Amino acid sequence: MNSAMEFASKKDIETWVHLFLNGEGGNVGLSEGLKLKTRYWLGPVEMETRFLKRIVGPELDMEYIEDENWWSHNINQICNRLEEGWDMPPLIAENRNGYISVRDGNHRLGALQKLKKDKCHIVIWDDHGVCNIVKALKQIVKN
Repeated sequence: MNSAMEFASKKDIETWVHLFLNGEGGNVGLSEGLKLKTRYWLGPVEMETRFLKRIVGPELDMEYIEDENWWSHNINQICNRLEEGWDMPPLIAENRNGYISVRDGNHRLGALQKLKKDKCHIVIWDDHGVCNIVKALKQIVKN
């Protein structure tokens, strides 16, 4: 989190996103996909976890269905790290037509939900502008 905040203070959160995804985040595919066109970024911002939509998990309605045992194993490891005081990196999410879709950090979100943590930090992108993100966040919180 501290690293992301440093980059954000320099108005360069996108660089942090790519460094994270190509390093600790281990999601080179997402990094490469994000580079295909201009993205507009906001964050890190604190958001209630209940407003975030996971795309990975053992549930059948997930975009990426994961084996329940593997999911639980990963969630438990992250829970342990969080309970030990881990400075968890922000989740990386996309504004998708007014809802916030977690594109990297689904296991971290699952762990936060298991631990009944109400809030986390996220970095959000939109393909058309930061104003779209702000508008979506206002609408989400309003409803």
